[in-house]
Amino acid sequence: MKQSNVKPATGKLGILIVGNRDGLVLDEPENFRTKEVSKLSTLETILKADEQPELYSDYYHKVRINYYPPRNDRKESWDNIDIRGWMNYPMQIKINFLCRDSILAAPVCLDLCLLIDLAQRAGRYGIQRFLSFFLKSPMHDYTQGEMAVNHLYQQHTMLKNAIREMGGYEVDEELD
Repeated sequence: MKQSNVKPATGKLGILIVGNRDGLVLDEPENFRTKEVSKLSTLETILKADEQPELYSDYYHKVRINYYPPRNDRKESWDNIDIRGWMNYPMQIKINFLCRDSILAAPVCLDLCLLIDLAQRAGRYGIQRFLSFFLKSPMHDYTQGEMAVNHLYQQHTMLKNAIREMGGYEVDEELD
């Protein structure tokens, strides 16, 4: 067996991961505004106050992103979700999440590349709504007044059915 002269990499894995400077860029108010609008518009399509006013007529959501230099390209989020418990008692769920976008996105990007290739081989073109399962802003034709599908179960059903169809199998689940 031939020995290699290449030494194994040492140090932190993070050195090998390419970051996107998202936090630093979003620290500028004019850059942040686009992110805020996109996050809030997604919530508005999910939490429809006109359809369920008892649940969503009085909800409040605030998006804030602060660049914290010691974290560099890592992101840390603090989410507070107000809920009502037994006897309508107010409670709160708190989530603290620390991650790197690059690590979270890499497997998603690989899946998207494979599925886009599959769709192309199957002769599909144009908007691929079944890919919405992987995206923050679901694929839809807003020029035709089409509404985005933000319902995770429906997105997953669209994905499974598209793969079944491209594989020559019968679609066996309907969207609710």
